[in-house]
Amino acid sequence: MVAAGLKQQLRGNRCYLSLACSIGSISLACGSFLQIPNTTDRISLQRGLFLTSLGFIYFISLTDFCNKYLLETRHGIKFRKKYRLMMSDVLDMTNKIVSAIQATFSFLVGLIVCKSTCSKTFVYASHCLMEGYGWFGTAYFMYDIWSMYQVHTQKIADKLKLMKMTSSASFTPKPLANGQSNGGLYDKHIARTFKANGQRFVALDETADTNGDDMQHIRHHEDEIYDYDGETVQIPENGKLGFFKYLITHPVMMIHHIFVGTVGFLVVTYIRGGGHCIYSYMFMMEFSTPFVSLRGILSTLGLKETRPYIINGLVMLLSFFVCRVLMWPYVMWRYSVEINTTFWQALINLPIGCIFGILVLFLPQIYWFFLMSKGAVKVFFPSNPSSSSRKALATEASEADVPTSKVTNGNLSSTPPENGSCTTNGSIIKPKTT
Repeated sequence: MVAAGLKQQLRGNRCYLSLACSIGSISLACGSFLQIPNTTDRISLQRGLFLTSLGFIYFISLTDFCNKYLLETRHGIKFRKKYRLMMSDVLDMTNKIVSAIQATFSFLVGLIVCKSTCSKTFVYASHCLMEGYGWFGTAYFMYDIWSMYQVHTQKIADKLKLMKMTSSASFTPKPLANGQSNGGLYDKHIARTFKANGQRFVALDETADTNGDDMQHIRHHEDEIYDYDGETVQIPENGKLGFFKYLITHPVMMIHHIFVGTVGFLVVTYIRGGGHCIYSYMFMMEFSTPFVSLRGILSTLGLKETRPYIINGLVMLLSFFVCRVLMWPYVMWRYSVEINTTFWQALINLPIGCIFGILVLFLPQIYWFFLMSKGAVKVFFPSNPSSSSRKALATEASEADVPTSKVTNGNLSSTPPENGSCTTNGSIIKPKTT
């Protein structure tokens, strides 16, 4: 027993090695900036590649720390047990935490550069911090594509495990204690599979063979998951989704990440070598991202009807509109004033490449704001006016959420087993039946 406890403690402490790597990499990056004598100096190719390497180390090690902390430490296991989190829920929360941290860095860099350069010249000012974080930050967008793919594939694996577990006719969910609401994938699956009286929405085909890999008899409304943008994604027949197929089936996010991670962060900073006041506004667009991430985390924890969730949603909607929708027309207006022409003349006289870049970056913001607005309308103006509480049924941008029925106190729950509902390899232990 003592040896087992010591082994578990050592296993739980592994996450701090990853934390040390992330702190060390960001410290080296800051030290590299301090070695630059003048803020107007250019970033050399060697220094830029070094910063990109540190960026990969930082974001990967930070992700590894968050995952291991929630999956292996005593406090993390207790936290997962409390909110009934599966492996995919943990990966999704970690992805959102890292996204919020990167967005904070980006906003601070943009704010510093804006204050330093925009008072001098709006068009031709240059700052080494902008170029340096361009190299460092491009690693995040390349890493995030793989991270989102990992979350997506783990959702498929967890969903298949849940479908197999609940396919047993003897499986019965336990009552939900303390009025907690369904948050993670486990709870949502139970809410979509069982009614409040314990009956299934679709009866099992008890004559079918439930053994082996053939699960077609339980593939009714359960064989789908909700992705980051709220769209329904069908689970592949073999339970697997290749990386390149994932890229093809998620074009909006992939185009955004690849374009920003290459053209947006490298070309406009290193090759262009100027106009950093304009680019600083693009960096400050990330101000809304932490609120988007926090909303997804609160939803996963089943806190969609709490006051922090509502307040955060309003701040998210307002900040997204100001920083990502109004920011572009404002920057274009500032540019037209600088060159002493009208707004539309300044826009149509831009090079074709600039117009294309603006459209690639701006149009997804309109799409995501539309999703947010649609979700906000359904939250504050529900279709059932007699409802006593606001039901957050709509999905918003940057959240893999399920618009499903609420599981409240006295109704059904999907309480995982006492030892935590998932292991580090994503396996699920079947709960005891009642």
